[in-house]
Order: sequence, then structure tokens, then C-alpha cells
Amino acid sequence: MSSDGDIENLRRGLVLVTGATGFLGGSLVRRLLLEGVRVRALVRSQPKATELTRQGVEVVVGDLDDEVAVGAALDGVTVVYHVAGKLLEPGEPADEYRKTHVEGTMRLIKCCRRHIPLERFVHCSTTGVLGTTGDQPADETTPMRPTNIYEETKADAELAVSAASREGFPAVIARPGLVYGPGDLHLVGFFRTVLRRRFRPIGGQTVWLHPIYIDDMTEAFVRCGVGAAAVGESFHFAGPEHVSLERLATAIAESGGTTVPRGRIPLPVARLAAAFGDALPARVRHAAPLTTNRLEFLTHSRVYCVAKAERLLHFAAQTDLPTGIANSSAWYREHGYLPA
Repeated sequence: MSSDGDIENLRRGLVLVTGATGFLGGSLVRRLLLEGVRVRALVRSQPKATELTRQGVEVVVGDLDDEVAVGAALDGVTVVYHVAGKLLEPGEPADEYRKTHVEGTMRLIKCCRRHIPLERFVHCSTTGVLGTTGDQPADETTPMRPTNIYEETKADAELAVSAASREGFPAVIARPGLVYGPGDLHLVGFFRTVLRRRFRPIGGQTVWLHPIYIDDMTEAFVRCGVGAAAVGESFHFAGPEHVSLERLATAIAESGGTTVPRGRIPLPVARLAAAFGDALPARVRHAAPLTTNRLEFLTHSRVYCVAKAERLLHFAAQTDLPTGIANSSAWYREHGYLPA
């Protein structure tokens, strides 16, 4: 955990969080409030603003495309956590990702430069900008090779942040791996598939993933905001170890008292199923067993070297896979996403 001395650097200022109503941003806001940090959020809707206000967050209602709202949100701020983003969704126009990730980030940087008190700008990117890695962990020097519009626009946003950083802007780039835990809805479909005993590995290759539990990722964000060595750097954040997709599925199955069926799905069969899923209307595509995007996730390894974060930020994820998965399953059941 971060030391009190480190946190004091945040307590003495005002912290702005974009994306404060999402999975990552919401967890960060709760942690900062728990530490006694003054938090402001830029949010798009009044109902979400009302909920954050109840938690003790100062709120400015507006979007990243509204320079007036962004300017008001930045007034007096010393640290910015730019966590706002748009997850990959079937049928979503590419321009929506560019508007959120690229144009929104560039506008925020432009407005930040007008505010002298700013000491740190922590930009939440993704390890996905590297595309697939194979079974050898990729470090921060690995070239970016995005594979979809989400990753492409995240990579372009990183380039904008890096360009500003080279001109003296106090930026840090945080690249989360596969973040999971209570509050996440991105993986709930995978949990359901496994617990219904409908999951089997696809093809003959072992697929490696590098999940990180939400509490660990939140700690990593905090360290990006206070660590003196962080400025001008980018960091990969992933769990204590990379794990095979089969091991991830087994941990989920064990959390529900079941097992993963034997056998594997031949890759040609999976490709046919994904093509069928892709052909469905966007409004129902989420219900398809497979789509090309899901097939990509299930058949390609993505693993990362985290030595730089350990060396410069003294950060290492602490939550092991069985504990994190058990906590996630319990939260899904408590909130009705899985059968009790």
C-alpha cells in the first residue's frame, strides 16, 4: 500500500477524476475518498452526478467535448486522473471511439495546460495498445500493434499524451491489463458461460492472460499520482502471474462449486460460430456465443512484463487469482448477475 507520506501529496491538493462512474474510475474515487483526498469528477449525467455528490465528491456536469465544463472541472486541480473511456461494443461507430479517446484526451490536455497548479496528469490507457503478445511478456518498449478500433484509438491517445510529455507536461501513462473484480460487468458473460459448463478451450494452443484485481489496479493508479519517478513514464500493470485461459476458467468454476468440461473446440468450428455471431443485428449480438472479438480474446495470448512498475513505483499486485475470482463471483451473486 502507498505510504501516508505519499498520500499526503494528494491530500494537500484537489484531484479530478474523469470516468468516475465507471468500473476503474469508481474504484479510484472510493479509494481516494477513503484516504481523505478531495475529489472532483466530470460526469455527463445529472443522476450520476447526484450519486457521486452523496459520496462526498465535488461534481461538474459536462462532457470532454465541452471546453467550458472541462475548464470548470480543472479549476484549482493539482492532479488529474483521466480514466474516461469507451469499451469495445458491437456495432459502435469508429468515430465514437475517436471522439472519446483521442479528441477528448487532446482537449483535456489543452485545457490542463492553462491551469498552472497542475502537478500530475495520469492517463489511463491499456496494455491492449500492444495487440497480442504471444507467450513472452511484453515490456513498455514493445511497439504498439493495436488490433481493433478501441485499441487503435487508445494508442493514438497515448501518442498525444507522450507528445505533450516531451514538451514538459507532467504526464504518466498507466496501462492496465485485464482488470477484474467486484463492479466489473465486462467479464460477467464469461463467468456465466463457465459456470453453466459451456466453456471449452478453442484450438490446440495454450492461451495466456494476465489479469489484475481491481484493488491492485487502484493502488497502481495512486502510485502513478504520487511517485516522483513516474512522471514522463509509461507502466504496465498486471497481476502476480500470467495464467492460462484454462486456469482462469477453472478458478471461476471452482468459485461456483463446478468443473470445466473436458475437450476442446476445433478452431474452424469456432470461426464459423463467430461469423454467425458477427452477422446478427448489433442489438442482439451480445447474446451470441461467439463473435470475432470474443474469439480474439479466447485464442490469443496477452502477457506483460511488470518489472518497471516494481522498480520505479515499488508496485507489485498482491491479490492471487483464486481470491480475486471468489470475490468477483460473490459480488455477481449478491447483485443478481449470477444465480445465488
